[in-house]
Amino acid sequence: MKILVLGSRIPWPLHDGGAIATYQVLKGLSNQGAEVVYFSFNTRKHFVSKELIEKHFPFCRVIDFPLDANPNAFGAFKALLQGENYNISRFHNDAAKVSLKELLLREKFDVVHLEGLYVSPFIDVVKIAGLPVSLRQHNAEFQIWERLSKNSRNPLKKIYFRLLASQLKRHETEVLNRVDAIVPITHADLQLFSLMAPGKSMYLLPVGQDEKTVSRTEFSEKAFFHLGSMEWIPNVEAVKWLVDEVWPLVRAKMPDAALHLAGKGLHKNDTRFTASGITVHGEIDDAADYMQNHGVMLVPVFAAGGIRVKILEAFNAGVPVISTGVGIQGIPAKHQSELLVADSSQDFAAAMLELQSNNELRERCISNAHELVKKHFQTHTLISGLVTFYEDTVIKK
Repeated sequence: MKILVLGSRIPWPLHDGGAIATYQVLKGLSNQGAEVVYFSFNTRKHFVSKELIEKHFPFCRVIDFPLDANPNAFGAFKALLQGENYNISRFHNDAAKVSLKELLLREKFDVVHLEGLYVSPFIDVVKIAGLPVSLRQHNAEFQIWERLSKNSRNPLKKIYFRLLASQLKRHETEVLNRVDAIVPITHADLQLFSLMAPGKSMYLLPVGQDEKTVSRTEFSEKAFFHLGSMEWIPNVEAVKWLVDEVWPLVRAKMPDAALHLAGKGLHKNDTRFTASGITVHGEIDDAADYMQNHGVMLVPVFAAGGIRVKILEAFNAGVPVISTGVGIQGIPAKHQSELLVADSSQDFAAAMLELQSNNELRERCISNAHELVKKHFQTHTLISGLVTFYEDTVIKK
C-alpha cells in the first residue's frame, strides 16, 4: 500500500501532542510495510531544516513546502470581514496546490491521509485525482473555541472566540462530509463526528505509547509541574488559572511547595507566571527527565480537545497526575483510580495536597495508570488496525 499523508507542519521536535501524533502515524504506517510520502507545509514558526528532516524521517519520503502561516492582526481582520475562518485561511496556498497536483499526476497512491483540519484546502485537488480521502481529526476544533468563549472573562475575546467557533463548526461539518473516512482520536469525538457526518466510515486512533517497564527516580516531595506549549491559548489560560487561583491555596497549606513550569513558547523570565515558589524553566530538551524529577503532573485545562498526550506519557512513565475533567477527555481513567480529577480551584488545590501526602493513593494511581496504557494505548496494535481499516474499508477496489 502506498499512502500520501498531507500535513500542516513538519512534526519535529516531538515537544507537543500534535507533533507526536503525526510522527507516530508516519513511522507506524512505515513499520507496517506501507510506502509513505509526507507532503507538508514547513512553516516559518516551526521550520525544520533539510538536515533534520533527513535525520529524523528516514522511514518515509518528505516533500516540504515553505509557508509563513504566522497569525497577524491584519490577516485576522481581513478574514473576519470576508467571513472566513482565519485558522484555516492561513493555510490556503495556491502554489502548494499546484505542487500537490503535479505529485498526484506523477505518482499513484492508494489512499490520501489528511493530518488535521488545516490541510482541508487540499481536498479539492485530491478529489480531482479520484483518490479516497481519510481525515485524521485530532479534535473537534470548534469545541475548543466554544469552550474558550465560555470561560473567557474578556467580553471582546468572548465574542471573537464565539465567532471563530461558529465559523469553524460550519467548515468542519462541510469537510467531514466531503472525505471518505474519518479517523478520530477519542470516543467522544467519534460520537460527535457521527452526528455531524452520518454514515461515514470511522476508525478510532488514539495516540499510542510504546510499552515500557516503569523505573522511576525517587519521588519529589512537595513538588508539582506543568508541561505544555505556551503557543496554544488553552494552555496559557490553564496556567494562568493555576497560578492565580489554585497556587495560593496550596501555598497557604504547604508553604514550602514548589511549582515548575516548562514548555515551548515559555521563557524563563516570563512575568505572566511569577509568584512565590514558582520556577519557570522555559523550553526544555528532555521532557522525560523533567517529568520524572518534578513530582506531580498538573493538567488544568478547561478548553482542550482531542487527547492529552502528556497524560499518557506520564501514565506510561509512572508519574502521578491531577487533571480537570476536560483534560482526561479521550482517556478511560477514573478519579482516585488512575489519577485525581478536580474542576474547581478549591478541589484542585485539595487534590494536589492529597496526592503529595497520601503515598498509598499515589502508588495505586501510578500502578493502575500504567496498566491502562498497556491495555488501551499500544502503538503497534493501533496502527495495525488503521492499516487493516484502509485495506478493507477505504481503498477502492
